[in-house]
Amino acid sequence: MLSKFKDSLCELIQIGGMHPSSVDNPKILVAVSGGIDSMCMAQLFSDIYYSNYAIATVNFALRGEESDGDQELVKKWAGSKGIECYSTTFDTHSYANDNGISTQMAARDLRYDWFDSLIKEHGFDYLAIAHNLNDSVETFFLNILRGTGLQGLTGIRKKNGYIIRPLLTITRREIAEYVKLHDIPFREDSTNAQSHYSRNRLRNMVFPEFEMINQSFLNTVEKDMANVQAAVDILEEILPQKKEYLLDLESNRISIERLLEQKRPDYWLYAILDDYGFNYEQVRQITCLLDGQPGKEFHSDSHLLIKDREWLLLYPKGSANSGSESLHSQNKGQTDDIYAQTKMLVIDGLSVGKNESLQHSGRELTFHKLTKTKVFNYSKFRKRDDAMVGDLFAIGNFGFPEPEIFLDEGLISYPLEIRVWQQGDKFMPLGMKGFKKLSDFLTDMKLDKVTKTNTLVVLSGGKIIAVPGYRVDDRFKVSSSTLSLLRIDIK
Repeated sequence: MLSKFKDSLCELIQIGGMHPSSVDNPKILVAVSGGIDSMCMAQLFSDIYYSNYAIATVNFALRGEESDGDQELVKKWAGSKGIECYSTTFDTHSYANDNGISTQMAARDLRYDWFDSLIKEHGFDYLAIAHNLNDSVETFFLNILRGTGLQGLTGIRKKNGYIIRPLLTITRREIAEYVKLHDIPFREDSTNAQSHYSRNRLRNMVFPEFEMINQSFLNTVEKDMANVQAAVDILEEILPQKKEYLLDLESNRISIERLLEQKRPDYWLYAILDDYGFNYEQVRQITCLLDGQPGKEFHSDSHLLIKDREWLLLYPKGSANSGSESLHSQNKGQTDDIYAQTKMLVIDGLSVGKNESLQHSGRELTFHKLTKTKVFNYSKFRKRDDAMVGDLFAIGNFGFPEPEIFLDEGLISYPLEIRVWQQGDKFMPLGMKGFKKLSDFLTDMKLDKVTKTNTLVVLSGGKIIAVPGYRVDDRFKVSSSTLSLLRIDIK
């Protein structure tokens, strides 16, 4: 037992062959409640002659004189060993009521906040917690009963940041035997014998039955958890590569085609969407609809997901506010308040070499006036990738339109107006000789709800001259008589 503890501790704090009594070893704060597990751990630190540690004990005032007795035992034991002991008392019930949480959650918050303050104030390197193998296996089964992912099947982590658990390979029976052999004082929490808590029901009623089937079932489950942890480690190594392949971070969308190539698309989809707050049941529903009709929406607390034809589109909540999002001029210096009132940006007098830009819904438009020069050659613009001049519906690798449009600047009057499209808007899409409602045009483009809602239009003299990213108006296209260009860069 002593050797097992020493090996576990040395591995966790990575001291290798250094003797535990060395003053150069990391400084450890040992959390001790007065119960059998933590008192055994405190004694084990002393028995391996670890010299660089201190004790911290908390009285949560939940069991009256019993809680006070626990605190006094720890302080007395530490004093007898000459070990520095930090002690505090909390009104846990009041804290729980004030914050609307359970007493268990309140006790957890209070103790870890206090431990953190001690670590920062006194320069401790680690916090040692007395969870044992039984605790870890109990957590394993509780997670199964509640529903969990792979990480929940690994039990309690031996090390989490500066928190270490050197007893995690040791069973409660081994602890009890060591305490009895060395006459270590401890106090029994009377609530441990009660079985109205789920963990206590497992401990007192279920595990004894398991032990009748397999006396070493704790060690068997420990090996199983280690195997799952190995699989988790491998998957975590692969996950960044999968995310890079499946998820386009720049536009926050997931390729359905690439997802369906995977052997278990549901697993990889959950691994991605978990970061956006979607739960397993939602991911299961989304997976079932990957081959279905577009338009279905799913909501997490923070994000909206829309099932499109080729993509699963992710938007932060609030990004689909129709017309209410303000437009920002980077160079004009106007305030957001003005835009919130007008929902419109007016760009005055563009001139050669002067750029004007605005941002809206993550897209930036920059305007350049280009006079006729030697570099301007109309034939250069006549055909590009089989798309007509000014037609932005030339699709790139990921479905994005070309990043710029060209219009005949001589046909344009200033100031220009840039705003979100409105019901009733109409224009003459390039290649057509008649007008088309913008709502019908956007529907034909098969845009998702959020993209459609936030589509911008550029107007000159009250006429729509372009729908940036999709189409220019045929009346303002570049032609052989064009003398100067207005180029709009789209990012």
